[in-house]
Amino acid sequence: MTFGLITDVHHGYATDAQARLESFIFEASKQKPDFIIQCGDFCHPNAEAKSFLDLYNSYKGAKFHVLGNHDMDHGDKRDIMDFWGLKNRYYSFDQGDFHFIVLDGNYILKDGQYVEYEKGNYFKFIKSRDYINPEQIEWLKSDLAATDKQCIIFSHQSIGEIWGGYCVPNRHDVRKIIDDANNRPDFQKVIACFSGHHHVDDHSIINKVHYFQMNSASYYYAGEGYGSEGGKSMYKDPLYAFIKIDPSGKIEIKGRQSHLVSPTPTEKKHPDAARITAQISDWKVPFSIK
Repeated sequence: MTFGLITDVHHGYATDAQARLESFIFEASKQKPDFIIQCGDFCHPNAEAKSFLDLYNSYKGAKFHVLGNHDMDHGDKRDIMDFWGLKNRYYSFDQGDFHFIVLDGNYILKDGQYVEYEKGNYFKFIKSRDYINPEQIEWLKSDLAATDKQCIIFSHQSIGEIWGGYCVPNRHDVRKIIDDANNRPDFQKVIACFSGHHHVDDHSIINKVHYFQMNSASYYYAGEGYGSEGGKSMYKDPLYAFIKIDPSGKIEIKGRQSHLVSPTPTEKKHPDAARITAQISDWKVPFSIK
């Protein structure tokens, strides 16, 4: 089975977000994957984003959403969920031979309490944000136990390990649930995790699980003075991917290659310039079949 994935389009921040999404929807409509999914930082719940959302909804097949931190910059989770038509913050669904799980990493740990993102409070708690709340972790445990299918997990923030990014602080608690679900003699239950947020292109394997870091459709935020549009180092072309999960034991990702718009981080002498790329890599990786 196949799915199309786009993340971090950033309508409201990337001036050409509509054109980037249009490219993805056009290609998805040609390829006709089983579903499409956007992995967060999609848009704000306002009138300016209505045509953008309508474009996403124009895809004729199944389509799904993941909550990203910037989606709550100008409202709360209920505002954006109502705008998208999203019923639950975290949820799961089956497609073909596989079970897919969507997590919500948009919580602040404040005075021992897990606080929902709303109205840009993400910016106020840099050292205590991007948590997955304990209730959700327990739900993940139950959801994994309830399915006999092999599973793929989506989240906005990474539950893996990547360079220079703010991964989910309690990712080890989440990964313990994944590892416990995989600690069985018959088959590996969780085979892969996909995330956005960090605007980098990366892949790693942790305890036999593939962790794919999917690059932004639009740009890398390099910081003031380093980007081609303010602090944003724009990608010339939109980035997205189409992923095929083969029950015979192979994950195949077909990404896209572009380049950074000048002046690039290299030209601006950004300290991490060598790691900033305008691409989603192609991958062919194996997994243990059921």
